[in-house]
Amino acid sequence: MSAHHQQSLEKEIRKYASEYITRESTRMSLITLTRAEFSFDEKHVVIYVSVLPERAEPIAMNFLKRHQDDIRQYVVKHVRGGNMPWFRFTLDAGEKNRQKVDELLREDEE
Repeated sequence: MSAHHQQSLEKEIRKYASEYITRESTRMSLITLTRAEFSFDEKHVVIYVSVLPERAEPIAMNFLKRHQDDIRQYVVKHVRGGNMPWFRFTLDAGEKNRQKVDELLREDEE
């Protein structure tokens, strides 16, 4: 798969997975899909998420794990193309670190 096609597909996966999550979640937390990346063999897509408030991360990750097949099916219905890879969700440590730096900078300004 070309790099352009892969990036386009990752963007669509994020869009429709996010749509499903917004519709089906309890909204007790804010689950944001920060990026999606294909595995080397293109059989999986790792979808990175951030969760607010942070204390809701375990509940949100449990929700995503329980619904990952349903999310994939929702995406398959909306995205044209060949085989859809399997989804795996993980917390985005980079985003979490960025938020921590922002928080420290705000504290330093006060």
